[in-house]
Amino acid sequence: MKYLEDSFDAFFKSEAKVAVIKGNWGVGKTYFWDSYIDRRITDKDLSQIAYSYISLFGKTSLSDVKKSLFHSAKPISSDNDIESAFENQFTNTSGLLNRLPWIKDGIKKTHSKTPWLSWFTKNAQNIPVVGKFSNIISNLEYSMVNDYVICFDDLERKGNSLTVKEIMGLIDELAIRKNCKVVLIFNESSLDKDTDKKEFDSYREKVVDIELNHNPSCAENMEHVFSDDFNQISVISEAVNELGIKNIRVLKKIKWMIDDFSNKLETLPDSLQKEFSLHAVILCRGYFIRDNDLLFEDLKTQLNENSWMSFLSDKDKEKSPGEEKYSQIASNLQLSPSQFDDHIIHYLEHGFVNIEALSETISNLLEMADVEEVRLRLRGAWNIYSDSFQDNLDEFTSALNDILKEDISKLGLSDFSSAINILEEFGEDVSTFIRIYTEVHKESLKSINPRDSWDMDRIKNSSLQSKISEIHEETKNLNIDDVAEKIAVNRGWNTEDVGFLSSLSKDDFKCWMKGNPDRLTMKVRSGLLTFDKMGATNKSDQEKYEKISLNVLEALRDISSENTLNQKRVKNIYGVE
Repeated sequence: MKYLEDSFDAFFKSEAKVAVIKGNWGVGKTYFWDSYIDRRITDKDLSQIAYSYISLFGKTSLSDVKKSLFHSAKPISSDNDIESAFENQFTNTSGLLNRLPWIKDGIKKTHSKTPWLSWFTKNAQNIPVVGKFSNIISNLEYSMVNDYVICFDDLERKGNSLTVKEIMGLIDELAIRKNCKVVLIFNESSLDKDTDKKEFDSYREKVVDIELNHNPSCAENMEHVFSDDFNQISVISEAVNELGIKNIRVLKKIKWMIDDFSNKLETLPDSLQKEFSLHAVILCRGYFIRDNDLLFEDLKTQLNENSWMSFLSDKDKEKSPGEEKYSQIASNLQLSPSQFDDHIIHYLEHGFVNIEALSETISNLLEMADVEEVRLRLRGAWNIYSDSFQDNLDEFTSALNDILKEDISKLGLSDFSSAINILEEFGEDVSTFIRIYTEVHKESLKSINPRDSWDMDRIKNSSLQSKISEIHEETKNLNIDDVAEKIAVNRGWNTEDVGFLSSLSKDDFKCWMKGNPDRLTMKVRSGLLTFDKMGATNKSDQEKYEKISLNVLEALRDISSENTLNQKRVKNIYGVE
């Protein structure tokens, strides 16, 4: 931002009176100005006597703005300079003071005890008979505004009844008749194009002397928020640059989140801490910055469904703009589904870390450290494919084959499917791998419904699809445990699942919960409770969703009433009281 500092140094030395700082919301326009003017005031190298910062956010009248100029002023010159300036101004307004001797007397009484500016700002409206003379006092206050530095911020957020024409007229008067240096800060793209933008443009040439566009780089704004030694700073920086995050407020929210989680994640290996930081940046950006091509709900779905490796082996699939955008981001940042996503989303939507649920996830991750090691090996294998143009096909296929032979039990379906797809494209026989994988992962594959296109869309290999269909045919009889796990893992269900769950009673759900099923928290919170407040396109489905939700919640409340410990569990883990 050196160029902005140089521009304002020149502005204060020149005859120019009005400067404009433009830029998108959150990029640090006000942050820059506050830092700059604070430094100049501290260094005492400004010739003006006072500084006023006025946010126009919600201001509805010019009189309010004028009143704020004097009331928000803080001295930036010596008391002697301020006193001299006021005495000079009193001379010019002597006619008014002679008509209001009680103000003049009050001034004289306090003149020797306290700096004029501070006293009058605090006490002007408390002088007796203020109700009768409030307009005169306001005019007197405004008459004292001379030789100020004034910053008007948030022009685009002003109240509807206050016009840009009025504000520009006031700025012109302050600059020309009152010898003030005025800075106007706003986001030009957010001005109403039919009125505000036209009014600003019509006064721009007459009033504005200098226009500056503040468009810092992501790295520059990162420096305002993160220290160089911040944990996982390299991962955060890479993600911020890839996503083009310049909004300082969003960067601060990312930092606050990572700070809130950091001491709870310190037992995890570095690779998992990196994974958390990366997903924190991705989800924060999606939550706080609206992207019409990739809405937050769509981002959550993509993160849950797709590994970046699947995009490398599936280039021919027709994609929506959102899918295309996500595939590029996922490929560049090597994104895969993460167990941290639910915790990050909970934090974004509720403002706190669910410590009990996070502790359970951390315990699971520590137990699955060897799975994480396989994921890193698989990422390394795909990097051979994506990060060079060398003739190294044998090296790439050999790396994938080694992982499939040694660690097939530790691969998720998405990663396995991507690996066999690319191997088959290069003419390799993957039938043995498919047989072994479906045998090893038979229990988890039961939850996939081959008639559900959403489930099967992730699987391109026809032989793998057939094997999954066979497994499904073997396990047609539904039970709560399988259905709940399917919904939690796949974030989806079919008509058969909904019909089955809606046929159950509160006691059915309670009996199942009390039976201590594996991964109960995940199956209830990410599975059965999904139907709470879920909307449907038709009345029949809506009634079923509401029945499922009611019975699950009532089952949890029954369990909560059994003892104090269960009351705590139900409230803290499931958010049910």
